[in-house]
This record gives sequence, structure tokens and C-alpha cells, in this order.
Amino acid sequence: MATTVAILFVGGAVLASARGGHDGPRRGGDALEQAWSARGEGQQVLGGTRTPGVPSVQRLVHDDVTFTVTVAPARPGPNLVRVDSLHQHEKEHRRSDPPVLVGTTEDDLVPARPRPGTDGLWAVVDLPAGSGTVLVTHGREHRLPFAVDTGTDRPDTTAWTGPDGPECLTAATAAVLAGGSAATTCPSDGLHAPDAQALRATVATLASRGVEELAVEHDDSARSRAALDLVRGAAEAAGVTIVAPDAAPGERNALLVLSGWTAAARDLAAVSSRPLREQPIRSDGTWLAPWLLAPGVVDSTAGAVIGLDFDIRDPGAQEFSQVLARYLPGQAPTASSYVAWRSARGGDPDPLTLYAASRAAYLPASDGHANHETTVAWFPGGTVTPVGALAAR
Repeated sequence: MATTVAILFVGGAVLASARGGHDGPRRGGDALEQAWSARGEGQQVLGGTRTPGVPSVQRLVHDDVTFTVTVAPARPGPNLVRVDSLHQHEKEHRRSDPPVLVGTTEDDLVPARPRPGTDGLWAVVDLPAGSGTVLVTHGREHRLPFAVDTGTDRPDTTAWTGPDGPECLTAATAAVLAGGSAATTCPSDGLHAPDAQALRATVATLASRGVEELAVEHDDSARSRAALDLVRGAAEAAGVTIVAPDAAPGERNALLVLSGWTAAARDLAAVSSRPLREQPIRSDGTWLAPWLLAPGVVDSTAGAVIGLDFDIRDPGAQEFSQVLARYLPGQAPTASSYVAWRSARGGDPDPLTLYAASRAAYLPASDGHANHETTVAWFPGGTVTPVGALAAR
């Protein structure tokens, strides 16, 4: 923990001249004043320097409003910006607050909006090479500049700004919080071995329970396409038929979701919002890929089953949630961010276990069920309960 604290200290921002490190035209007036303010006022959550290619996380308190702004991948070109804001009188201002706008100048501001499957507000901003400024506005009284250094390398940032960008940003941030290097790829860029192992075990478990049909939700990401191929092969070997999610469920049917956060939350919510008589009746429930343990995804359905190689009550998982609550209070823990954190710290996975996840806690707080209630910040008021072992692959 001592190493973690050393990495995570919230230091004062390093002052630098607003005149240097920018390849664009000279700035004057308001732009120059904003550049000075950006470099002198924000607090660096990930240490005291701004490094190209490392997510920039800065916090600034202005007129009782705490703004935490994350920019990734901090390279020239389109970048994903996450904004978390907390008003000390939040309940009084929740309905009347003006929208949050993000840009590089007063002339290119765009709304920061929620995204399905995650928390925070999100926008895409095009940043120049070298020194730049992300301007965040929250009405006339809150117009705050945050400095970013992007360097000169211009990698493809499409994955960061696309549907899986929030997962990419939070995983990269978690790795840096743990003292590791910033990721140059996103979790959705491919199917990693632990996830492949969990999916094989999931199909084997469903087959052992007598499931005859498996409806599969997927998207166009490289990870989802690879997962679909793997699940198809494992299902064929086990005698389970793969069907489309909109096909009428057979007698023994389950849904397996292999999409990213955004698509999974959107599609699950679309089904959950229908009248009960119009929802498909799946005898063996909804099952999620391991990377979909995220409050925004689980919120979208009444409950789901998921295979994981960690328990959110483990000391490491609890430490992770506490670090997020302290340094990134607007960000909820997720499987992807915790796995990035654990990997950066050299932690080992647990044996694969089957969990039932729901944000609607329904088990009583009795002596027999006290251990089922979630008390850490992963799923406040909900449950992520171990329900058994996965079948052998």
C-alpha cells in the first residue's frame, strides 16, 4: 500500500510557460489567460507531471463544485474526455444545473453526455500536438481550463473515442494508479486468455445444466468477434445450438452477452423496458462475459450470472474500490479496471467461480445471508454472490 500511496499522491500542478510547446498559431487575450490558468490551478491526480500517452487526470474545485477531468490517450488528434462533477449542495442543484460542455476553445464546445453502461459524462475533443487546453464549462460561473501535453506521436485513437472508449480509459487509468505503465491498447482490441478460459467454462456449465439453445449478443469489436467464434465452437462441441438474440426462446434457453459495455447496456435495457409479457422467457437466465461486471451494465437487467477469477470482497478488490473512492470518487469499480490494476501490481487470479450479479439486493440481512450483501463500493445496495463452480472446459 505504501507504493500505491506514493504513486497516487495528489500533487500541485507544475507551472510551465504558456508560450512554449505549441505548434499552432500564437494565442492572445482569453486563450493565453486560459493556458496560464490551466497550468497553474488544476491538481494532478496521477502525480505532478503531464506525460504524453498517459491519461491526464486533473481535479479543480471552483465555487463549491469539484471537477475531475480525465483525458485519454493524451495524444494529438481525437481524445476521449471524461468529466465528473460534484456540487457540495448537489441535491439542491441537480435539476437546475446547466449542461457540461467540453472543447478546446469557446468556439468548439460540445456537450459531455452520459454513455450507456458506464458513469460520468463523456465527450470527444480534438487536441493539437504539444501543449493544449481542454476547456470545461458548467454555465457562466464555471468555465475551467485544464492543460494537456500530447507530444508529437500520432497513433490511431479510434478505439479510445469509439463505443469501447470508456472501458479503455478506465482500464488505462487503473493501471497507472497501480504504478504500472499506461496501456497503448484497449481491452476490446482482442480476446485475452483469461476471458477465453472463462467463456469456455461458461458454455460447458450451461451444457452440463441441460441448456439446448444459447442466444448470443455480440458487437463488431475484435474481442466480441473472437469471443463469438470461441463460443460457437464450444457450443457445437457440447451439442448446444447457437441462435440469434431475437429468436423465440426454446424450452431450455439462455442468453450470453459478449458485447462491450455500451452495446450490452443498451440491448439489455431495451429488453428490460418492455412489458413483462413481451420479454423473452429464458429458462436459464442471462449470462455475461467477464468484462461486463460493471454497475452500468448490471443495472440494465434484473440479474445475470457471470464467471470471474476474483471476488469483489477479496482484500485486493476492496483496496481497489477504496483507492477509486479516494482519488476518483465519480468512478465505480469494474472488472476490466480491476484486472488492469491487479496485473500492474503483479497479483494472481483466483480460481474461476460463478457469481450472480444484481443491483437490486433482495437477500435479507440475517445471520444466514449476511455474507451475500455487498458492503464495498463495487455494487452499493446490490449483490455479487458466489453461486458455485464453473464446469471443467
